[in-house]
Amino acid sequence: MTDPTTTSTTTDTEPREFGHIYTRPNSPYLWVRYRVDGVEHRESSRSTNPDVAEKLLLQRQVELGIPGAFVSSAVQRTTYEDLKKLVRAHYVIHGCRSGDRLEDSFKRLDKVFAGMRARAISADKLSQYAADRLAAGAALQTVKNELQALGQAFGLAKRTKQVAEVPEFPRLGAGPVRSGFFEPEDLRALLAELPEPLRAPIEFAYLTGWRVPSEVLPLTWAQVDFAAGMLRLEPQTTKNGEGRMFPFAALPPLASLLDRQREMTTAIERKLRRIVPLVFHRSGQPIGDFHKSWRAACTRAAHEGEGALQTLVRPALLDRIPHDLRRTAVRNLVRAGVPERTAMQLTGHLTRSVFDRYNIVDERDLADGVTKLAALHTTVENLGGTVGAHSGERANVRAR
Repeated sequence: MTDPTTTSTTTDTEPREFGHIYTRPNSPYLWVRYRVDGVEHRESSRSTNPDVAEKLLLQRQVELGIPGAFVSSAVQRTTYEDLKKLVRAHYVIHGCRSGDRLEDSFKRLDKVFAGMRARAISADKLSQYAADRLAAGAALQTVKNELQALGQAFGLAKRTKQVAEVPEFPRLGAGPVRSGFFEPEDLRALLAELPEPLRAPIEFAYLTGWRVPSEVLPLTWAQVDFAAGMLRLEPQTTKNGEGRMFPFAALPPLASLLDRQREMTTAIERKLRRIVPLVFHRSGQPIGDFHKSWRAACTRAAHEGEGALQTLVRPALLDRIPHDLRRTAVRNLVRAGVPERTAMQLTGHLTRSVFDRYNIVDERDLADGVTKLAALHTTVENLGGTVGAHSGERANVRAR
């Protein structure tokens, strides 16, 4: 039964593993209460400092040999929002280029964990979060990214003694490797439906294979050398920390795109009376989150007609994501006969394993392969009949 003369100072929704701290109306001190073998014990900490009271509880726990973690009030007060601050600061200090993806992950995590104490985020809650996200149709890698963001935050908090322990995070399977590609006709349909400011950066990503959020949208005119016909990314501006060059003058569609973008930017600068440093922008302003516009454009491009007469003609577009542009560029380079090492340098892939994941053979590649095989068989027939025919002749000879 609860003692009406006492007031607990514990604010966590999760129960303590050992004891409680509380105040008594007629005492200036904090008191502790714990139970041993069904018998409740109460002691004064003879202090108004919560840390002193908690040390007393910890001392009693150790003396009694009762297992279980016990943490200071500062650690108990650490919240999910505190975890976010830690990992955001880490990204700024270390110049991480995937800040956009981190924020996308937190937007999803906020819906479940916002306002929660860090010590209340348990392994069960994390597993349920992953199950709910996957059941809602989220991509496996997206859920992995979200859990990774939270896991990184917990790791930083443990290192700085802001949490006592890191909960066990669920291990998600590898899942199928994405195999989405953009065929030229699909890209043309999508570009026609995208808002004007997004068309140039999306086409640029299709031609170069560069990452849209971290390499294409932040691209500045200082990185475009028109005299040399070369694009340059400094080492600190790429995800893998390596610099990169792309000779755009050797690719007429890309050179034409940059010329048009430079001409448009110059007109905007005259109107605004200021320099616009970004290559891709919205009337001089940076392009922010474009995923809503992307999804809407993909849906429109996938259909033809209006209203009841609307017909799905490009179903593959419904599942396309911006990263498929990077995957497509890798495949196009391989199809064009570009040496793999050179292709990796152009797109910024450091490891062969990642490169192989993008270079996925699709139905058209298989058809091209069989066409070449058919040409070989045609050559054999012209030389004196098919293999099957010769085999049949040998079998007849043995029968005689």
